[in-house]
Amino acid sequence: LAPQGPHKYWNIFDLLIVLISWAEIAVALSVLHNGNESASGTVGQVLRIPRIAKVLRLCRTARFLSSLRLMISLIMKSMKALFWVMVVILGILFVFSLLLTQSVTEHIRSASFDLDAARLEGGMIDCFGSLFLTMYSLSQAMTGGRNWGEYARMLTPVGWDAVVLLMLFIYFTAFSVVNIVTGVFVDGAIEMAKTDRLTLVEKKARQAVEMAGLLVELLIEMDGDQNGSISLEEFLLALERPEVQDFLVALDIKADQASMLFHMLDSNDDGDVDIVEFVDGMTTLKGEAKSMDIQVLLIQVRKLMSMFGGQHNTLP
Repeated sequence: LAPQGPHKYWNIFDLLIVLISWAEIAVALSVLHNGNESASGTVGQVLRIPRIAKVLRLCRTARFLSSLRLMISLIMKSMKALFWVMVVILGILFVFSLLLTQSVTEHIRSASFDLDAARLEGGMIDCFGSLFLTMYSLSQAMTGGRNWGEYARMLTPVGWDAVVLLMLFIYFTAFSVVNIVTGVFVDGAIEMAKTDRLTLVEKKARQAVEMAGLLVELLIEMDGDQNGSISLEEFLLALERPEVQDFLVALDIKADQASMLFHMLDSNDDGDVDIVEFVDGMTTLKGEAKSMDIQVLLIQVRKLMSMFGGQHNTLP
């Protein structure tokens, strides 16, 4: 069977790799059956050489590497925003940690010591005994490294104000800071993806190829006599089919006036529209008129007016 499709050459390549692997297995079994291990090793090494070409199959995933390149680029470009995010988070941690450390320190100085209180306050000192320890504990509570409920129970002897301050920190960071930071990063990633020139070029090229393939398929369906072009009768007959109408609607092409549309596609006015005329015409007509299309039309109108004006002046 003749190979077909856009990946036919890759399919032939995969077939050759599989045949070489089968040949290697067959030769290895045959030589092993005969008991000649040195020949088996030599033949196996020779047959393994073409298998190195399997690395070329990675080229088939080249179109997926654009997504990886975009993600790496977004990570590198977001380092500046990440720095300021860390500054904001450290500032919030510093303020809440300073207040909690001060409350815990005052409580320990004024509390009467007994065995139970000393054991409880020992854990409190380990977590809130200094500004650094408090910042470390709050960062654990914020990121899920430790349950913030344990810290709330530790701060219960200090007073309700310390517990409320801890809960306020958790709610503020979980529902405000984290969501705002996530939104900033997502919005920045979307904006950078829109302005990435290479990604835009690849996307436009991929869309153009897909569009051309769909239009060729549409022309083949319209071509009743299979001569590679369509006539006005074939075009009008095809537009009566619901699937063709739905296809044109999906392409954002209006076909209300079929005869005018056909003559717009027939660039050389020979009464037939071939593949090149059909693809170029449909691609031009797809969607709404852009500002560039309007400017081109205005330039053509000015040229015609200038030409007619010059001819009018030459008349006696």
